[in-house]
Amino acid sequence: MLSISCRNTKTSIYRIWILLALLFPGCNDSTAGLPFDPHIEGLELVNSVAGADAIKAINKLHGMPINVVRGFVANYQGTHDKATVWVSGASSQELAKQQITLMFHKMKNNRRLPFSDYRTLNTNGVRVIAFDGMGQVHYVFRDSKWLYWISADRERIDSILKHLQRTG
Repeated sequence: MLSISCRNTKTSIYRIWILLALLFPGCNDSTAGLPFDPHIEGLELVNSVAGADAIKAINKLHGMPINVVRGFVANYQGTHDKATVWVSGASSQELAKQQITLMFHKMKNNRRLPFSDYRTLNTNGVRVIAFDGMGQVHYVFRDSKWLYWISADRERIDSILKHLQRTG
């Protein structure tokens, strides 16, 4: 009799967990905690990665572990274009500043990278490093402890930057 009661209790608890997962799907959303609004006009968010998986992807992109405490990767698709937003969070503003300076220096001096036409923009008081490569335009900038890398088509990238600055 006792084992039947325990089994019924376990089954009830299991059913409650399933019900909660169905009622609150956003709780497991990889966009939760993003430092910006993931809804970008004209683009559909097709994939996003957060936490340890995003940090792993960021480290793979760099070819080595970098010192970040949070990470996000958001992939978007438009009617005729696509965009990716990489975001990493450093443990401090000073570390983020050092990281972006070092990254830009290494990229600019590495002739094997597929990037060219490096330039610096000033958008709403924020220094943005811009460059071209791999069929897209890339913007890299820092906001407090957050480092952003946007890859998008030339016609779209400025609106994505404005969105991130407005909602971040």
